[in-house]
Amino acid sequence: MPMHRACVFAFMAATALTGAALADSVPLQMFVGGRVVTQVAKVESGSWFKADVDQTSYTYQWPGVYFEAAFTGDSVDAKVNDDQNNLYVWVDGVHKLTLTRPGKATVSLKDLGPGRHIIRLEKATETQATTGRFDGFFVPDAANALPPPSYSHRIEFIGDSYTIGYGDTSRGQVCTTDDVRDTTDTSLAWPPIVAKHFGAAYRINAYSGRGIVRNYNGLAAGDTLPYLYKFTLFDHSVPAADDGWTPDVVVVGLGTNDFSTKLNPGEKWASRDALHADLIRTYADFIKSLRAKYPDAHIIMMASDGAANEIADNMKAAAALAGSEGVADLETLVFTGLDWQACHGHPSLKDEALLSKLVIDRVSLLPKFAPGS
Repeated sequence: MPMHRACVFAFMAATALTGAALADSVPLQMFVGGRVVTQVAKVESGSWFKADVDQTSYTYQWPGVYFEAAFTGDSVDAKVNDDQNNLYVWVDGVHKLTLTRPGKATVSLKDLGPGRHIIRLEKATETQATTGRFDGFFVPDAANALPPPSYSHRIEFIGDSYTIGYGDTSRGQVCTTDDVRDTTDTSLAWPPIVAKHFGAAYRINAYSGRGIVRNYNGLAAGDTLPYLYKFTLFDHSVPAADDGWTPDVVVVGLGTNDFSTKLNPGEKWASRDALHADLIRTYADFIKSLRAKYPDAHIIMMASDGAANEIADNMKAAAALAGSEGVADLETLVFTGLDWQACHGHPSLKDEALLSKLVIDRVSLLPKFAPGS
């Protein structure tokens, strides 16, 4: 059973509002954590709002996307449109609601008490073929609206299912497709734990089953993570925008899917050695592209010591090649000691704690992230 399930019933008790009830609402400015497609439409007075306003909506697909806003007063509304994902609603760091594939709905939170509050909507599940949409937070009056939260520390995480928290709340390794959907909780995966430890904004650009040059069991040839990374939506219809995101640290955990299965007849590599050479060159080029995109970021490449160190050894070789070709401020981390007891042999919640500590300990050594900095 996924965590927070007991809170699902709170959503059923929340008020689903009509357009008339929102007629006097004021949209809040937001901090958006993750890649989204932003669309703005003019809403005329008398429809939803007391005056003409620009209504902004956000379409999302990458895991771990979140939205935050600040306000005063004891009530706030959230407009969601997502029938595939589980969404968490937090107020002042306290989990208030779990919205389980809610569809199109407006949720009202009341009796929050006076003073300043921060509300957060967070995508907990992974969806690869569908998108969700968020239409924003709303307060009763412009006097209740505050500037959105801001962050002085930023971390980007790039990876696969290990980065997403695939099935991490499951009770064992044997899982159905529905089990994976219901027990994947990205909010409990190690990347958000690391970011929240430092009070950092974060992005998770990860996709289960994708590799550097080869996806799991050779599926979807060519549609690898370095290629998907170029887009905001997985159908390649919307390129990733240059939106000013500048992380201080980039943590890359890839390569597991390239090596986790045997080569199949018809794949482009004639041998495992050929696969190794292709991955090392392509991985180094991807790291070089990240350095060009984020010239001041510290880059950490991560891999497990599994598969007789095949994953880790190739990661290290790619890092060495990138370093020899001018990429500085780059390091590698190899992790071990996991129990792999989540769905299909993925990291469990116990493993998430181990991985988060490993990365926290390393990032804490960076001057900007050192205690007291």
